[in-house]
Amino acid sequence: MRELLLTWYGITDLRASLGFDAGEGPIVGALKSHLYTGVVVLGYVKRADGTSDPTAERDTFALELQAARDSIEAGDRGAASRFVTQFANSQAAHMHFETWLRARVDGLSPGTEVTLTGHVLNGLNDTEGIYAGAVQALDAVAQHPEPTQVSLYLSPGTPAMAFTWAFAALAHPGVRKRLIASSDPTRPPELVRLPAEWMERFGRPARPNSENGAGFDAVFHLFGEQRMPALLGVRQFEAAHHIFVSSEQFPATVMRQFTGGAATSDVHIDPYDPADVRDRILAHAADLGPGKHLGFNLTGGTKLMYAGALAAARALGATPFYFDSRNRRVVFLDGFDSQPIKPIDSVQTFFDLNGDGLSISRKGGPPNPSSDRAALTEALWKQRSALATMGFYKRISAYNDDSRPFKDASGGFTFELKDDRTATVSGNGLDLAIPNWPRFAAYLSGGWFEEYVYAQLKPYADNRAVQDLRINLELAIASPAGNYAHRGAFNELDVVFTDGYSLYIVECKAGMVNQEQVMKLQNLVRYYGGVDGRGIVAAHVPPSAIQVRRKIEDAHIVLCSGSTLVDQLKEFVDGIAARTAVGE
Repeated sequence: MRELLLTWYGITDLRASLGFDAGEGPIVGALKSHLYTGVVVLGYVKRADGTSDPTAERDTFALELQAARDSIEAGDRGAASRFVTQFANSQAAHMHFETWLRARVDGLSPGTEVTLTGHVLNGLNDTEGIYAGAVQALDAVAQHPEPTQVSLYLSPGTPAMAFTWAFAALAHPGVRKRLIASSDPTRPPELVRLPAEWMERFGRPARPNSENGAGFDAVFHLFGEQRMPALLGVRQFEAAHHIFVSSEQFPATVMRQFTGGAATSDVHIDPYDPADVRDRILAHAADLGPGKHLGFNLTGGTKLMYAGALAAARALGATPFYFDSRNRRVVFLDGFDSQPIKPIDSVQTFFDLNGDGLSISRKGGPPNPSSDRAALTEALWKQRSALATMGFYKRISAYNDDSRPFKDASGGFTFELKDDRTATVSGNGLDLAIPNWPRFAAYLSGGWFEEYVYAQLKPYADNRAVQDLRINLELAIASPAGNYAHRGAFNELDVVFTDGYSLYIVECKAGMVNQEQVMKLQNLVRYYGGVDGRGIVAAHVPPSAIQVRRKIEDAHIVLCSGSTLVDQLKEFVDGIAARTAVGE
């Protein structure tokens, strides 16, 4: 009997083929652990634009690969990631991987048949394209005259690729197949033990509708390190009962605040044992009673949690669904129809979800500055270069923490804070006196730039392209008395907003940008926004240090700076608005 390994390949396998990682990737690891007569590998290849020259692309790939390896040897840790970001899923990378894999398989087991096909997809979560590729591979197996045992490898590729193998297999009940997966790429894959009825076709229950409020009697949510998938599931459909399937490492206590009056419970599982996940879910479902309309939110947790929960959903005749955040759709996995994800209209939701003890101590914005203050902000922007080169920010920041009188002449301005806390400004066409402004120094040393950036984003908030735009929002630990007088820990965020799906945090720098500030923003975005959070560095002086620019690039943070800052912000937020319109 032929034994075939069927799998997609992903970034881990590609990096191994490039020599960027110490291991050889999941696919070679699987081939080392078991003697297969053949391996069928599917790869996601980006759609060509029709103008590219394949030979030139291969030459560019080879030259850039050698340059990346030279940079890595010289100590540039980000070179590998930059190369992979540039070439992943390209035709040149696909051809490189095929050549490398054939050589590795020939070295392991001469005579093993290798079939590698590229599939043009619309994106990483193009479930219909992924499903078509998987079905095509299984069609070829079914038509072969020899009896064949197929191992469907879940671990390489994306979660969408993993779950699609299961549904493609349903269309081929006559093919002998099993699912394998590996929670550790250094160890052989293990058999994913699913019920025999996994292969049987099943009917599609009526779809819940998020618009008319129809939902489920109960929803099981896979819960892991990322909390957003569970929140989306709780918000999307009405349910009388929400059950969170989680490990001891990631308890779901935080989700109670979002379930309203619905009942909640927990199912504690081993996240790397799909049989345990399946059995514990089935036991809990039995306690709910018969005839329940059940939903399964399979977006969070590990891939093996997914496999076990999918088996339970099948056994119960439940409706499994998956949140495709990239396309802002919730996809029903028993038929691949979908509906829009319900948007989140407040940044507070993100902080309530991920704050872990930090609460909003200062709500932040929108500010309501006087016309004089707005005019001053605009004037400071026009004279930003002169102020930055005269040591102004260093001098004025000495007065940030108090309201001492001061006087300073810089960039054609004369600034003064008088004893009665009246702030005066003269020069560059201004002659202002603004009463009761004790924080005048803090404004001059950087607050003005935060207000300027906020003002550029305000029109987008007015037309609802972005939502809940805030400035100087602060998160802090409340004291036992219920106030924030004793802030043991806090974070201040310059500008924040949401597009209804992701949290955006803007770090505004009137002075120079350094690596520590970029790392801080990266951590804030990751912590409060999750994997879909976005960070923006707004700097009126473009970073000159190559290390800072590289860190911004590696952290996938958007940089808007210098004389084109306004245009860059506009281009970025226009893109957000366009994407939101498509999602709707």
